[in-house]
Amino acid sequence: MEWIRSAVFVSLFGFLGCSSTPSASAPATPASAPSGSAAPSASVETQAHWDHALPKEAKLAIMKNAVLPRMKKVFVEHEPKEFAEFGCKTCHGPNFQDPDDFLPKLTLKEGKITAFAEKPEDAKFMAEKVVPEMAAAMGLPAYDPATHKGFGCAGCHTIETQ
Repeated sequence: MEWIRSAVFVSLFGFLGCSSTPSASAPATPASAPSGSAAPSASVETQAHWDHALPKEAKLAIMKNAVLPRMKKVFVEHEPKEFAEFGCKTCHGPNFQDPDDFLPKLTLKEGKITAFAEKPEDAKFMAEKVVPEMAAAMGLPAYDPATHKGFGCAGCHTIETQ
């Protein structure tokens, strides 16, 4: 868990291949029925799907009303003491940066994210819990390794290739 704590969270680990930024043309999956192995909580539903072209106010509303409550629940259930203060700064940092500017960079080597070998428990948590819940909260399909489409690691992280 050291890696998770020091990273102030790798907010989105996709599956082994990970995706690039989600495409605006990707079909939205209803928040209550995401793809992926973990079922999201049904406590907060989104009415629209995330799109980088949305006005700032709409993005903020999705983050505040859908993403934050759902992701706080996932992280607090995983590490209650560590994430008791989970909030916007957890992923956006103290200066409210884009997550890919704040969160740690991930390394892709030979088609695989190296964290799966280096930190398997952390990577499994991110892939099985965080990615599906985050995708559902944003009204997007989770990354599918078979199609290389959907919301995955690169939704929040910069991926460096070795």
